[in-house]
Amino acid sequence: MAIRDITGLHHIGLVVRDMKTALDTFQRLGFRVGPPTYPALPPAPGAAPEPIGAGNTHADFPRSFIEILGFAPEQREHTPAGAELIPLQIPDDQLAATRAAMTRTVAGLAARLDRYEGAHILVFTTDDAEQTVARLDRAGVGHGGAHAAQRPITTADGTRLEAIKYLEINGDEPTGMPAEGRVGAAQDAPAHVLDAQVGLDHPNGAVGLAECVLCVGDDELDATADRYERCLGIAPEHDGPSRGFGFASSRLTLTTASGLADRLPGEQPPSAPALCAYTIAVTDLAAAERLLHSHGVETGRAATGEPFVPAASAHGAAILLRQAMPAT
Repeated sequence: MAIRDITGLHHIGLVVRDMKTALDTFQRLGFRVGPPTYPALPPAPGAAPEPIGAGNTHADFPRSFIEILGFAPEQREHTPAGAELIPLQIPDDQLAATRAAMTRTVAGLAARLDRYEGAHILVFTTDDAEQTVARLDRAGVGHGGAHAAQRPITTADGTRLEAIKYLEINGDEPTGMPAEGRVGAAQDAPAHVLDAQVGLDHPNGAVGLAECVLCVGDDELDATADRYERCLGIAPEHDGPSRGFGFASSRLTLTTASGLADRLPGEQPPSAPALCAYTIAVTDLAAAERLLHSHGVETGRAATGEPFVPAASAHGAAILLRQAMPAT
């Protein structure tokens, strides 16, 4: 049996129009989110670092996170309180390629925001980025190669940048991305570092990203499933108007607009394809719903009976809440 190199969902990313507003929203939804950081790279070896034009913050979980990405405001007074510039430590021989890749990504995400505010980023976890690159090459899947980067991680010893690797899947959009947005894979920090994280206690009890839902046109479902089968190296499960790619503790679901409406009544994708919803596992589902209601957040009821926050109240992507499975 072949060893899977893609092992789960790493993060979903939302591109928002106003970072301050998004921070207020996610805090009201019960997520712990801190001030954004704006990564910086020098234009050439030895030069002073400069921001690349976009900043982000995370709602972090032990092995996944929600990313909230916004573009740096032109007026400094519009920058959220506590925002920080983070110079990335990239070897000189990799600087030009890393800077070019990040610049293309920011430009592509800006073009995505022109379409709609919402989820435009889907990144999977890989145990070995180079192994994933080799498999994608064998499968004929275009990609940008594995790049070195850093991810800020907070432990009892403070916050430091941990080395990671990431790769992006090529697509047919003018930006070079797939039609649904930025899709890629990340090789995260070592397990012992992730296990030492602090500050992951969310008021809503969130503990992980359990699912991402990608809506596609009725006539694109099978073709999209075939594309993701080659990207992920696993076959999809068929479930009526949906296709699923299951991992140990998370999954990717492909569905249609009608399939989404059946599952989350009242929800419609902003376009097709679109990352239209995601599921968060929480320690106490009833308590999480009570917290939302206490903050004035109205919830819908999924076909499964689980509560969800409509896309209109969550910056463009619905959030389904699910009871976390007991630890084994």
